[in-house]
Amino acid sequence: MSHEQHLALDLIARLASRFGPASRIAKELPGWLEYLTEVECPERPRTRPSAVWWQKIRELVRNLVPGAGGGEGEIVQGNAALLGDHFGLSPVETSMLTFVALYKIFDAFEHVVDGALETKEVTVPLLLSWFCLAPEPEIRAAMRASSRLVSSGLVQRNSGGRYHRMPFDLSDRLTFALLAEVGSINNLIALMFQSAGAPEAEWPDFEGLGRDADLMHDLVSKALANSTPGVNILLYGPPGTGKTEFAKVLALKVGAVLRAVGETDDEGGEPSRHERLSVNPGDKMPTETV
Repeated sequence: MSHEQHLALDLIARLASRFGPASRIAKELPGWLEYLTEVECPERPRTRPSAVWWQKIRELVRNLVPGAGGGEGEIVQGNAALLGDHFGLSPVETSMLTFVALYKIFDAFEHVVDGALETKEVTVPLLLSWFCLAPEPEIRAAMRASSRLVSSGLVQRNSGGRYHRMPFDLSDRLTFALLAEVGSINNLIALMFQSAGAPEAEWPDFEGLGRDADLMHDLVSKALANSTPGVNILLYGPPGTGKTEFAKVLALKVGAVLRAVGETDDEGGEPSRHERLSVNPGDKMPTETV
């Protein structure tokens, strides 16, 4: 059994333990169980569902939950933990990021969450509180636009509506990166934003910048030496005036890696605003990255 399947079954077990045989959850839950596994659930009584039948379902779920393995779900959870630590998320916010990623990536997990929400007996904050082992008020606070999870750009807010049961989404770049076996936050960021190419110019070519160039060099050098979480430098000017080229030269001179978050990727797609925010240069960046 894969890790993502285990997490979906664990969510089913929590639902089964909190609702009775006459609930809408009880009516739908056996179908979720059979969708995820090869087990055959006891047939639901046609008249009033009995406590005996429901207890059999609960025991069946409980017996299935412990059988967890590896798989992509474990990779996603590990990468979410890397991002949570890097961006200073709380343990609850990191768990919420994991939940959104599992929902986005794995059909089985999405199937269970959507099915539970369709019953109208649970809400997204309630499901998150169970998954994250946190009280609902803490979950609701972490769902606000001002929260670290949202303001970091790691998750995007859906507009709501019939086809958006989950209020959060992930960018395609982040989704792809979460599925990769990396091992470090630097490698994870590198999957989302590749390093810029080598510069064609050299440092003396920008002598027209005068003291400003030296100031930027000293600022970035000291930031790297002191492991400063991040600094902001605005290079302003019309297109074609050499802003990106200067950034490449500066990165080379100070021995840093330049992540060109505004350039196109291998498929010709430019990062979205949310994707750029997810590695905001003024935020906490990987070591030796400009």
